[in-house]
Amino acid sequence: MAPLVAALPANADTNNFPNKPIKIVVGFSAGGTTDALPRLFATQMSRILGQTIVVENKPGAAGNIATALVARSAPDGYTLLASSIGQITVSPHTMTMQVNPQNDLEHISMFGEGDQFLTINKQVPAMNIEQFISLVKSKPHTMFYGDSGAGGNMHLYLEYFRLLAGLDIDAVHFKGGSQIMPDLISNRVQLSLLSNIVMNTHAKDGSLRPIMLFGKKRDPSYPDVPTVREAGLPDLETASNWFGLHAPKGTPTSVIDKIYRALVESLKTKEVQEGLVTLGISAGGSTPEAFSQRIARESETFKKVAALTKIRPGSA
Repeated sequence: MAPLVAALPANADTNNFPNKPIKIVVGFSAGGTTDALPRLFATQMSRILGQTIVVENKPGAAGNIATALVARSAPDGYTLLASSIGQITVSPHTMTMQVNPQNDLEHISMFGEGDQFLTINKQVPAMNIEQFISLVKSKPHTMFYGDSGAGGNMHLYLEYFRLLAGLDIDAVHFKGGSQIMPDLISNRVQLSLLSNIVMNTHAKDGSLRPIMLFGKKRDPSYPDVPTVREAGLPDLETASNWFGLHAPKGTPTSVIDKIYRALVESLKTKEVQEGLVTLGISAGGSTPEAFSQRIARESETFKKVAALTKIRPGSA
């Protein structure tokens, strides 16, 4: 796929950036971490840049409708993408893409990074990951997991879990993490991979049960929930979850730098720091260079995982 690079308008004034409102496009429905993070940062970045920042949801295709929309926008800094890891490093290996996220976007910085809980409905007769694996093995193809979109990171991670644990469990694809919740709570799907913000209220009231953390260390909010390594599935440590900010390819370096500096400055504010704690997210702020290098490295990793799980472009 040839790189997609739009031309700047002839009257573009990069020195005066920004001189009109900025739009951040989110590829998932409202309610999940991918939506909550840019809204948290937008308020502070708007104050720092002196312009309104509007967050707009464009859900569908595991976030890739939004990815294509931003990649094809004018490279002037006024249309940005708030991503989760799946849109950038997973989908190119699991979906037929309209654009190449790694090459057709400028990668500005990470908002932050967080772990996800493997979570089951309370009606599933398993109190921990060992009991759940044993239960599924005794009743193959009787349970379903919900993911946030075919070919997305959650789909790949749950298929990788299913493969490593040797389970026969089937997928139901939704348009975002928040849309999974009604079916998970009602037990129409029995399992999903959820962020703290999506799961927490339902775990506290007992309707959902976290049984394993996709992360390298236990979450202090749920100290009894083991990590994937502790559960005997260390390869799943690759299934982390970061959130980033991107611009169309060809956006001037001076504009990228202003956006990056505004994001880093917003990280210092009490509002953003408290919000990250509430969301269970560790702070980002990586440079464009470091962010781009991480994307390249992880893209190679998930290419291998996609081959192992037999998720191919067009098959998801």
